[in-house]
Amino acid sequence: MIKPEIEYKTSFGEFEVSSLVAESAVNYSLFEIGVKHTYAEQLKVFNKLNSGLNLSNGKSFANQVHFQNAYQIPVQRWFPYREGFSVKLVNTFIKELGISGNIFDPFSGSGTTLLASRLNNLNAFGLDVNPISILVARVENEQYSLENIKQIEYEIKQLNAITKSSIIYKTIFNLADKIFNQEILKYLLQFKEYIKSVKNDKIKNLFLVAWLSIIEEASNIKKEGNGIKYKNRKRTATGYITIEKEIWERENFPEDKFEFVKHKLLNKLETILSDINFNYGDSGKKPNIYKGSCLEFYKFFPEEIELSFFSPPYCNCFDYFEIHKVELWLGDFVSDKDQYRRLRNTGFRSNTNALNNKPIIYKNNNVEKLIKLFEPEKLWNKKIPNVVRGYFDDMHTLLNQLYQQTTKPGFIGIVVGNSAYSTVIIPTDILIVDIAKEIGFKTKNVFVTRYLTTSSQQKCELEYLKGYLRESIVLLEK
Repeated sequence: MIKPEIEYKTSFGEFEVSSLVAESAVNYSLFEIGVKHTYAEQLKVFNKLNSGLNLSNGKSFANQVHFQNAYQIPVQRWFPYREGFSVKLVNTFIKELGISGNIFDPFSGSGTTLLASRLNNLNAFGLDVNPISILVARVENEQYSLENIKQIEYEIKQLNAITKSSIIYKTIFNLADKIFNQEILKYLLQFKEYIKSVKNDKIKNLFLVAWLSIIEEASNIKKEGNGIKYKNRKRTATGYITIEKEIWERENFPEDKFEFVKHKLLNKLETILSDINFNYGDSGKKPNIYKGSCLEFYKFFPEEIELSFFSPPYCNCFDYFEIHKVELWLGDFVSDKDQYRRLRNTGFRSNTNALNNKPIIYKNNNVEKLIKLFEPEKLWNKKIPNVVRGYFDDMHTLLNQLYQQTTKPGFIGIVVGNSAYSTVIIPTDILIVDIAKEIGFKTKNVFVTRYLTTSSQQKCELEYLKGYLRESIVLLEK
C-alpha cells in the first residue's frame, strides 16, 4: 500500500506534490490467519517494481486526469469525450519541462494534447483509430478565419429557420428505436440531413461534431462504465427497476420534440461560435492528425518528438468503441456489423474484442507472475490473461518505437489507471515503468493522482492492496 510521506513537498508548475513511499509486505501482517497467500505474492512483485522508484503524491492533479470539468473549458466542451483529460494538465507539463519541440499523442481522442500544443504555439502530431476521435480532434484544432465565422453564423441562422419535415428519415442502426424516442430520432435525422447538405466541408464537420455532441442528452441512454446504460433503469435500495420506456420519455422530454432537438443543437453551436470568437487562442499552429494505429505511427511522420503526452486505454477490458457505439452508427461512421467488428479489432489490446488473434511477442516476467495468481473460476472471460499479455505487448511496442523517435533529452507523459482481475491487481503504472526501463528510458516521476474503486466484492477482498488500485501519471525521460 502507498502512504504519504510528509518530510518534504515541492511544486510542479502550479501544483503541489509530496513524496510517497511503498510499504513492504511485512508491514501488512500478511501471514496472519485469514489473509490470502496471493496478497503476499502480489506484494513481492509490487515491492520489486517499486524498488528505487520516485513516487509523488499528485492528488493536486486529480481533477485534471479526467473529463469531469471539461464542460467548462473552451473548445474542450465541444464534444463530451469522457475518456479525456484536461488541457490544463498538458499545459502544466509543457511549461514545467520547458518543451519547445514537437509534441505527439498516439491516442489523440478529442485532441486535448494537440490543443494544448497549439495554445503553446508548438507543432504537434496526433493519431487515433476511432473515426469519431479523428473528426472531433480535427474540428477542435481547425483554423477558422473571419470568413469561416461568417459562414458559421449564416448556417446557424439557416438551421434556426428549419421547420418540421414530413419526410421519414431512416437509419441502419438497429437499436435506434430502443435508444431514442421516435419523434426525437426523426428530428435528429432531419437535422443530420441538413448538416450533410452544407457545402463547405470545414463548416459541415463543425456542425456534425455539434450534432454528435447532443445525441446522448437527447437519447434514452448514458455512457457508463464499459458501455451504455438505459436511463429508465433505476437503482433502488432493493435492486434495479425498469420504468416503462413510454412513461419515462413522457416524464423526461417536453411535448415539442422538434424544438427540444433544435434548441440543444443551436445552444451547442452558439457555444462553439463563442469559443471561436473569444477563447480559441493562438491558431498559428495546426496539428497533423492521422487515422491509424499507434503501433505504426512511424509510418505517418518521421520527425523527432520532444514530448509524447497521452492516456492509453486502461487494461480494464473497457471497449471504447462500444462506449461510442451510438454515435458511430447514427453518425454513419460504420455501415454494417462487419465494418463495426473490424473497427473494434484495430484498437489497443485492452479488451477481449481487440485481441484479433495477434501473436504475443513480448512477455514481461512481472506480468506473468501476476497472471499466474488469477483464479480462473473468478474470471468472467477466459481470454482475460491474454488481454493482459496483449496489452503489455502492445505497450512495449509503442514505447520501443517512441524511444527511437524521441529526442535526447525528451519526455513521455502517460495518464493511466491500474485494474484488478480475480482479486489480483495489475499495477499498470509501475509495470509501464518496468518495461520502459528495459527499453532505455529513465523514470523521472510517478504522480499518484487518485485512488480508484472496483466492484463491492473485490473492494472488500483487496483491502490490503487498495493503495495500488489508483490512477497515475508516469513521466519518463530519455
